[in-house]
Amino acid sequence: MIEIIYDVSILEGSCYIEILPDKYKGECWSTSSIFFTEENFGYIMPVFEKCYKKFDYYAFNEIDIDNWKMIIKELEIMKQYLANNSNSQSLKDVIGFPFKYSEEEFIQNSETNIKLLISMITEFQSWIDEKIVSTKFISVLGI
Repeated sequence: MIEIIYDVSILEGSCYIEILPDKYKGECWSTSSIFFTEENFGYIMPVFEKCYKKFDYYAFNEIDIDNWKMIIKELEIMKQYLANNSNSQSLKDVIGFPFKYSEEEFIQNSETNIKLLISMITEFQSWIDEKIVSTKFISVLGI
């Protein structure tokens, strides 16, 4: 399922990307964070790599609000592209596919997956908009 996870208690294992609305202070799995599976974050990871040049998937990235505003804009561009280009071949120009099987599985049900991804991105943009009014950093805590 392509979605954001809000409840830390349902996480199984540790293969999640945590989005923490603050600087990292030595603790993970905050109840104020949201979480993505590796695969779901992978879809949008090209935006982070483009907007935050120091982005490291395996590190703790403390990203300032100006960079988050750029990320929101790039996520919007990604959504528009997805809405207007259902051609499976062109999806890999925009979406990140973190595993060899990811692209094939996404494309098998591309119409539904595109809708779910657009919905996840919209929800993420709203969450970011809500958090940037009360913090100077939002951290992406990698694997």
